[in-house]
Amino acid sequence: MTFRDTLLERLQARDKAANSFHDIIVTNNRLLQQTIELEKKNKAIESAKNDGSNTETAGSTQRVAELDRRIRELNEERAEMYKTQSENAQRLVNLNEQLRTREEKDLKQTEEIKQLSDSVKKLSTKCDLQTQQLREKDVTIQILQDELAALQLEMVTTEDKISILRKENEQLLERWINKMNEEAEKMNEATQFYETALEQAKLDADRQKLKQSKKRDASSSVDLAKSIPFSNIVLPKKSTKRISVHDAEIHCIAASSTGTMFATGGADKKIKLFDAKTGNITHTLSGALQTITSVQFNSTDELVLGSCTDNATRIWSLATHRLKHTLTGHIGKVYAAKFTMDSNRVISGSHDRTLKVWDLQKGYNTRTIFTFSSCNDVCLMDPDGQTVISGHLDNNIRLWDARTGVGIKELTGIHSGQITSVSMSPDGTTLLTNSRDNTLKTVDVRMYDIVRSFQAETFRNGLNWSRSTFSPDGKYVAAGSADGSLHIWNAKTGKLERAIEDHSSVICGVSWNPNGDFLYTAEKNKVVCMWDTSTVARSSSGK
Repeated sequence: MTFRDTLLERLQARDKAANSFHDIIVTNNRLLQQTIELEKKNKAIESAKNDGSNTETAGSTQRVAELDRRIRELNEERAEMYKTQSENAQRLVNLNEQLRTREEKDLKQTEEIKQLSDSVKKLSTKCDLQTQQLREKDVTIQILQDELAALQLEMVTTEDKISILRKENEQLLERWINKMNEEAEKMNEATQFYETALEQAKLDADRQKLKQSKKRDASSSVDLAKSIPFSNIVLPKKSTKRISVHDAEIHCIAASSTGTMFATGGADKKIKLFDAKTGNITHTLSGALQTITSVQFNSTDELVLGSCTDNATRIWSLATHRLKHTLTGHIGKVYAAKFTMDSNRVISGSHDRTLKVWDLQKGYNTRTIFTFSSCNDVCLMDPDGQTVISGHLDNNIRLWDARTGVGIKELTGIHSGQITSVSMSPDGTTLLTNSRDNTLKTVDVRMYDIVRSFQAETFRNGLNWSRSTFSPDGKYVAAGSADGSLHIWNAKTGKLERAIEDHSSVICGVSWNPNGDFLYTAEKNKVVCMWDTSTVARSSSGK
């Protein structure tokens, strides 16, 4: 039934209810008309009565009385009709009000019905769509089940083939062993003919080894002399030079292996190379996509690497000053990387909780070591990089076998804050650590015992990548504080020897020239300071 049909039905019902008052209204109108006529007659009679009162007879008087009575009755009847008419009018008003209320209610219900119908249509459409999707999924499941059955059948067939191949391999292995035994017997027979010649060759080889041993002894004596190019280090009292060349914050600094230069890296995505003695900038290396987090030279100063927050480690050639390798594979920021002594491999540590070993000859990652915590710094316990030490966000230090990827030792409880740097002493027996708990510590890597703890009231480690260092003679350890002061401790006694305020902001890295004549520090606010620590320069200035 439509809205129009409903409205028509309601109007007809209203008319039916109203028609019941039609006769009453008609009768009332008729009585009113009679009353008006009788009033007119009454007025005429009264007028005639006044005019001819003297001529009235007894019959006319009686007629007038009858008319008066009739008038009173009609007036009473009229009053009763007025009352009935008023009640009917009130009932009509009430019925009209009820009708209006019901019409408004019908309109609202009609609108609600329309909205519900639209909602039903939408839900029906959605239901149809979901039914279709369910059918498609059923088809997909059936296809996957068929593929699974086919793969299971293929797996059974493959297992049968493997069984056959295993048997064939055993047969071939048995034949090969028999063949090798036969060849071994032949070789044994041939060996008897060459025993005399081999004994003679052995004697010659022994003589040659003796000569080479003498040469190595002489060479090692020379190397030992070269490895100690200084007799003593004099601690500085102030910086000798301040350098500001970066366009953004500095994050790292490192002296070269030969002591001829040093490098810095930072948020401007560049590595700056400086002359180790004059502090003059020599080259700028570009190619990184984000912040340089650490730099290191290889043992011959032919290469320099930079780890980056773009999840990669890059290696530049110092002969061409161009990018030579880009080592990608980490999925987190790389905060540290180190060359091995032969420069054939690089070990990198990342916040993706892995260490990676890179073969530079092959150009790709050869091993990934899962460290269980984000790595802030790495160092090599031995020059060949067979044992790697890593410092982590969880306050722990871990030692790894780089060949197998197996953990050797986990040092817990050394620090109560995250480790920001790890570095080995010049003699390779002691590990220096720096931590956000505002202490430095040396650890015996043979016994895994804490040797010494270094701290000061003025020292606060201000960065998660703040690097510390040993002096080249191993007598001192140095680190930078959050207030820009350089702190130097005696490595043997733990006594604070120097606390020099020459930087204006947090120091992010400290590096000692391997020749012992200069100490380099970098603050985050783009400034590098050079500190003269050579006895030669002090004696010359004294003269």
